[in-house]
Amino acid sequence: MTNSIVAFRDIMMQRVALPATVVEEEPMYVNAKQYQRILKRRIARAKYEAARKKSMEKKPYLHESRHKHAMRRLRGPGGRFLTAAEIAEMKKKEKEQSEAGGNQNREAQGQENSSERGRKQQ
Repeated sequence: MTNSIVAFRDIMMQRVALPATVVEEEPMYVNAKQYQRILKRRIARAKYEAARKKSMEKKPYLHESRHKHAMRRLRGPGGRFLTAAEIAEMKKKEKEQSEAGGNQNREAQGQENSSERGRKQQ
């Protein structure tokens, strides 16, 4: 009986080398009882990481209404949102340009109309 106990103890105390997943200088030895549990834990961790990566692939934004609001806001040359003062200043400049451009267009149209009248009379 003592021989069988010694043999059983030797089996229990065996050490098994873990497969090197990371390049290591020498293999790591673990208890034979722990080996199966370590492998099972590695599989569980791999499943968890795969599920986590899938959950990371989510929508680029959470709230549709906030996204639409941001898309409608005016932006400056650097891509930043314009303040209310900057928007008012920009509208003022556009208004001045359209008024100045409108006067020039009216004068040009007036000249075209007068030249057309002259052609019709001839």
